[in-house]
Amino acid sequence: TYENLWKQVEQANNKSLPQTVIKLTEDIFSKAQKEKNSPQMLKAYRARAQYQRNLTPDSFYVDLKGMERWAETTDNRIDRAILHTLIAGVYADYAQSNSWSIRQRASLMGDAPEDIREWSGNLFVDKVIQHTEAALQDSTLLLSTSSKDYQPFVVLGNSSEYYGHDMFHMITLYSIDALKRMNYTGNYPQVNERIESLFTNLTLPYKEPGKADAYILASLDYLRWKNN
Repeated sequence: TYENLWKQVEQANNKSLPQTVIKLTEDIFSKAQKEKNSPQMLKAYRARAQYQRNLTPDSFYVDLKGMERWAETTDNRIDRAILHTLIAGVYADYAQSNSWSIRQRASLMGDAPEDIREWSGNLFVDKVIQHTEAALQDSTLLLSTSSKDYQPFVVLGNSSEYYGHDMFHMITLYSIDALKRMNYTGNYPQVNERIESLFTNLTLPYKEPGKADAYILASLDYLRWKNN
């Protein structure tokens, strides 16, 4: 069972056996792929990538390309939205971690170099915005899909209940967090313009009767961001 396999992953992690963890998460991914179990596939892929990066940091690039291919080829629209959100987060994390060196580079125009280690800040900004837009392309479907359906990959936060556990708020807030991290790479007005737009779109579905809690939470998050 998945529960049994994840217990083995936890045990291997506690014993500091990263190779065993990687093998187990690969087994979980293969099992989930055969069974078309998206939440388990996503959880296993991310766990494997994390442990593999600890062993071989350069595997980051392979894992990123793997996620991008997965997003391009999957027929599952919710999976695609989640993957685009994760990819935006990966680019944002990389840009934030390397913000000092990125800020020293002049903006590059035209086609981006194959190696993201050569990218300037504007290329990372464009990529993160592109993936956050793709993630929220199907907002109606995201609103009607429960994040409970994506457990154990999704861990429900304290505020999730107020939003009716929909995937829309989760992906929107994750996208906003990714964009916020892009401000470390330099002054790009389009970043805050995109954040403003996402907050506006976040509040719209919750103006309906019976959804006041979600509207208030979204509005407070917006005001907190504006204040900062």
